[in-house]
Amino acid sequence: MAHRIIFVFVDGIGLGAPGSSNPFSTISLPGFERLSDNQPWDSDAKPVAGKDFSFRGIDATLGIEGLPQSGTGQATLFTGYNCASIAGRHFGPFPHSATRETIRRYNVFTRVNEGTGTSAFSNAYPPVFFEHVRKRDRWTVTTRACLDSGTDIRTLDHLDLSRAVAADITGERLISNLNLPVKVITEREAARNLVSIASDHAFTLFEYFHSDKAGHARSPEKARQCLESLDQFIQGILHHIEGTDMTLILTSDHGNLEDLSVRTHTRNPVPFAAYGPGADAFHIITSITDVTPQIVSLLEAGNAPSSSPR
Repeated sequence: MAHRIIFVFVDGIGLGAPGSSNPFSTISLPGFERLSDNQPWDSDAKPVAGKDFSFRGIDATLGIEGLPQSGTGQATLFTGYNCASIAGRHFGPFPHSATRETIRRYNVFTRVNEGTGTSAFSNAYPPVFFEHVRKRDRWTVTTRACLDSGTDIRTLDHLDLSRAVAADITGERLISNLNLPVKVITEREAARNLVSIASDHAFTLFEYFHSDKAGHARSPEKARQCLESLDQFIQGILHHIEGTDMTLILTSDHGNLEDLSVRTHTRNPVPFAAYGPGADAFHIITSITDVTPQIVSLLEAGNAPSSSPR
């Protein structure tokens, strides 16, 4: 069976203890909970595995002491190699120099492009992003992987054509923070646009980082805004992929937002969820090192050309 994967990467969410400091405990999130067999996303959630769904907590500490960080966590997540071990420590927010070659050779975009399909990064970036990173040559893990793989980094022109998704999903922050003339859309419309992009590719990634910012701010209101927006987005994706060859996967690089009592990242397991016809391929994963290898394996197995009949 052919497969397509939509990967929603949510920066800085873990499975923490239930309670008033954990917004996953205090906010109604039916979209998230549809992915976990109606369980709240906290440390009490049990692993679930079915033909078309998978949910569990997975390790993001990578056998390294200290608090996981985005640079090595994301590099690990998007290559399948333990980049904290390669760097000798957790490091972030940008990629560690020791992991540069690993990202170049083994990032998920390159591995999909060289295998049996094409990949896409759906985020739209404003002009100020390109001005900043070109001055300092400090690309994020995902944009560095795009450069290395020849994958397009989408712009506001793509967003205007509904061929990209704003980093905050709706585009509101592009107006409020940068005063850019973009059209604000709903989360459900953004989900439709993401699924439309994914229909043209074997693998499509969307990255959401405002969750990590809300965690560092220790702001219940910002956490609520992020999670409710993401929840609507998830519900929209699930609606549009129902009955298709698309599988949604969602995970993170480290904990943070699930414990607003601290300003730092956490060592909590991160949630991993898969929903769709390829979900059972992910029942075996236990760490963020396992995610990209299973993506590549599923796509290669499902999208390989059939042998000619004898």
